[in-house]
Amino acid sequence: MATVNPWKRFIGLLPGGVRIVGTVASVSAATGSSIVTLRNGSQITARGVDVAQGSRCFIVDGLITGPAPELPQYDVEV
Repeated sequence: MATVNPWKRFIGLLPGGVRIVGTVASVSAATGSSIVTLRNGSQITARGVDVAQGSRCFIVDGLITGPAPELPQYDVEV
């Protein structure tokens, strides 16, 4: 049954999952995964080998979805 609650309908439109941007540190074609360095310096292993080493990439739920643009990053505290 479809809900009439506007908030639940709005939330249903939003994409799910965690999205992050990182720099590819190494690519392993044998395992189909890459080591990605995040902004805070930590490294994670993500599935996918489509982005070259040294390039920035988008990661959604542990899967590299494509290249990310090289844009300046700013940290602002409020």
